[in-house]
Amino acid sequence: MQKVVSITSQGQLTVPQIMLRSLGVNGPVKAVIRKKADKLEVELKKDFWSLGGSLNTGIKLSDSDLRKARKEFGKSLVKQWSK
Repeated sequence: MQKVVSITSQGQLTVPQIMLRSLGVNGPVKAVIRKKADKLEVELKKDFWSLGGSLNTGIKLSDSDLRKARKEFGKSLVKQWSK
């Protein structure tokens, strides 16, 4: 897909919505821009929150199980740091 866009005097450009949607972009995202020879390359960067569910292990914890696990983790961390 190719589209012609304008670059403002401040160096801003707007990526056409159809291109963003085709990449699964539905809101604000960060991107890395690189200059390669006489071209600009843009790579979308995923943030931590966009990874939700991508590490699904099938482990199910109730709220009380999760609280207990956090408490135990805190205790082990204190023991580790106090050595």
